[in-house]
Formats: sequence, structure tokens, C-alpha cells
Amino acid sequence: MISGFCYFNGKIVPADRALIHPDDLGVLRGYGVFDVMKTVNGKIFLFDEHFKRLSDSADCLGVKLPAGKKEIEEAIKKLISKNKIKQASIRIILTGGRSADAMRFDSKTPTFYILVSEFRPLKEELFKNGIKLATINFGRDMAEIKTTNYIAAVKATNERQKKENFFEILYVLNGVALEASTSNFFAFIGNKLVTPKDNILKGITRNLVIKLAKKEFEVEEREFKKEELNLATESFITATNKDIAPVVQIDGKKIGGGKPGENTKRLIEMFEEFVRNY
Repeated sequence: MISGFCYFNGKIVPADRALIHPDDLGVLRGYGVFDVMKTVNGKIFLFDEHFKRLSDSADCLGVKLPAGKKEIEEAIKKLISKNKIKQASIRIILTGGRSADAMRFDSKTPTFYILVSEFRPLKEELFKNGIKLATINFGRDMAEIKTTNYIAAVKATNERQKKENFFEILYVLNGVALEASTSNFFAFIGNKLVTPKDNILKGITRNLVIKLAKKEFEVEEREFKKEELNLATESFITATNKDIAPVVQIDGKKIGGGKPGENTKRLIEMFEEFVRNY
């Protein structure tokens, strides 16, 4: 739950007073985009990259960002200070705004708000023991942008967790592995690191991990067939709020003997070093 203050349509207001109109397209049609960031060492981690993705996503929907890069950065810093947060998780949401006919909108009058809360990293045991994924046959619409539509992920997670124990959904469409519901997917096949290339959101953490991995491993961005999961010796997912999380089981089948692999551990070390020096 979000408490304290948020940035809502140009003003910092108490979060419980940030009221979205019932005819907002974000509510009526799920027409919106968002981004998630965090702070590291008192700085917004990879802010330039996150802002560009948010701006590109807004352009794709034909919605104008009502604030520029510097204004958004300053709003985030003020919110963190006003909410007295040490390490922040930041969520920015942009919708088409109000619509008279639940379809058409004015691109210059969107709904735009920023939420901050205390960052909660994954439990240490998940990094130590690894996580489990469960696949569904699905691919996101407009996968290259970060839309607010997570219907398939929410539905599958709530339905399947009644009978299965897993951490996150992995999307597979027409026999091709794509991405996890809130993360990017990687697998080592031997010492070669492979990650899906198309029909995915190319995450900010994903891009950084690829850059770091190329220093010590051969990296391939390409189509990843579902049957190649049987060849994977290690696997992991990446996201802003997960960094690099080892995957040890997919659909009940163990990856790499059911333990995080040495190559994945090495990448985690490299990532943590980058963060320390950021």
C-alpha cells in the first residue's frame, strides 16, 4: 500500500487525495504506460535509461509526457525527501487521461503520477536457493513498451498458485520462450548466455547484464525455443526490483541440478560491483 505523499498531475499531494476520475482511460480501457525505478547510493539508478523508455512508451501510445526529464527527476527527489525514505522504489504512471466516449482522448491532458515507497529487495534465501517459474502460452501486445496491462500474468498467477508453488510466470508463445511476467529471461547453455531478442520488453537491467556479461561470456540475443529449456545448465531473470535472480526450476523440471550455477553467481558479483561503484 502507498502512503504519505505522491506527485499527481504537477503537484505533490497526500497519496489518499490523488483521485483518478472514473472516466480516465487508464481505468476504462487500461490505456497507460508506467516505469519502475529505484535509488542506489542516494541516486536514481540508471535514471537516463528509465526516462528514455518512459518517453518512448508515451510516444508509442500518442500520449504527451506532461513533465520533462529534469522536472520528473526533481519531483522524485522531493517525494523521497518528503516521505523520509532511505532507499526508494519509484513507480511512474501515465494514462490517456479522461475520455468522453471511453475511446478518444486529448494527448495533451493525460493523467500522470509518481509513487514512492521503501524499496524491498528479494529475500536473501531466493538468491541463495533460486526461484521457480511456471510457463503459460502467451505473448504481450506491444511487448516493446511497458504498458499497464498485466491481465494474463495476474490471472495465471492467482489461478495456478492455488495448486503450484512458483515465483513468477514465464511467457511462451508458439513454442518460443519470451519473457517472465515482470522480468527478462536468460539461460546458460554450457558457457554461452542466451536471452530472447524479439517480442519482449528489453529491460533496463537486462541491457546492463548483457553489457557486463560480454566481458566474460559469449552472449546471444536470439529466438529461444521452448525445448532449449531442456539444454539449459543455468538460468536467471532480471528486473529493477530483482537485479539477477537465479532460476532453478521451470514447470517442475530442475535447471542445473536445482541450484544456482557458478556463471550466474559470477554475474551477480559483477552486477553488485557495478552497483557499489554507481
